[in-house]
Amino acid sequence: MKIFDEIADINALQEIYSSIKDRIIKTPCVYCDYLSTKFDHEIYLKLENLQRTGAFKIRGNSYKISKLSTDKLAAGVITSSSGNHGLGLSLAARLRSVRARIIVPEKTPENKINKIKNYGAEIEIRGKNYDQAVEYARSTASKEDLIYISSFDDADIIKGNSTLGLEMLTQVDKPGAVLVPIGGGGGISGICLAREIVSPGTKVIGVEATGAASMLASLENNSRVRLEEVDTLADGIKVAEPGKLTFEIVKRKMSDLKTVSEEELFATFKILLQEAKIVAELAGCATVAALAKLDLDKIKGPVVALITGGNIDSSLIIKLLG
Repeated sequence: MKIFDEIADINALQEIYSSIKDRIIKTPCVYCDYLSTKFDHEIYLKLENLQRTGAFKIRGNSYKISKLSTDKLAAGVITSSSGNHGLGLSLAARLRSVRARIIVPEKTPENKINKIKNYGAEIEIRGKNYDQAVEYARSTASKEDLIYISSFDDADIIKGNSTLGLEMLTQVDKPGAVLVPIGGGGGISGICLAREIVSPGTKVIGVEATGAASMLASLENNSRVRLEEVDTLADGIKVAEPGKLTFEIVKRKMSDLKTVSEEELFATFKILLQEAKIVAELAGCATVAALAKLDLDKIKGPVVALITGGNIDSSLIIKLLG
């Protein structure tokens, strides 16, 4: 694939990292005593809930904005988002004094909407789900000559997300596996890109919510599938159809895929809060929930579970703890 030819060595990865390092935080990757004892295996947590905007999406968006000329950005950028991508693009655009419009679907958590507004972006609520918001945003981009920026199906977004993989795979020495939540596939694609160069022996295992397992359905069909219905409170991975580019990368480069139920996500939220003192949104809980589904005896080396974000609405926290 072209993107793997373009990023073929460590120097290329480090060049991407250098181009955005002043806009992101190198988040910690911490050893978790509770999980390591429970599973009798070294378990680390990569804490992107501590990233700027509270999620990893600032990485891809910062790199994407950096690759666009001032002339192209003159009219502004537009995107559709369930929250975290919108936050990432809002901040990346503000840092370059670019107008940003964010289209979010109904039932987007109020805390994410307020944070997007606080970063100075314009926000509209359109569509019953993420995919309907995408259709509206793309149509608006065409009519108003705005640049549409996909939350995952974009080579520059994926390249920017490779910085997450570069950190994970160097903070922990030769991990046996890294667990990554999957929505549209942009995060895991960037991590696969870094894995090829930094730690080829590391397994990259994706995790989806059972009620939104569009990547699993697509892999089983050997072509992209759009689910008729997606049903999960994990809004960060609530995507009905994977991206075209990301599907090809995941199909060729991902090692394995697991799914986790709503009940498993809810239980994991409590575990992370009570035992690890980590507030993770439900999408970020997916990787820890999937640990019980792994045959850890066959994984040689530590396991890193990616906590993709921590932007969970306070009302949902109350519900989960009730």
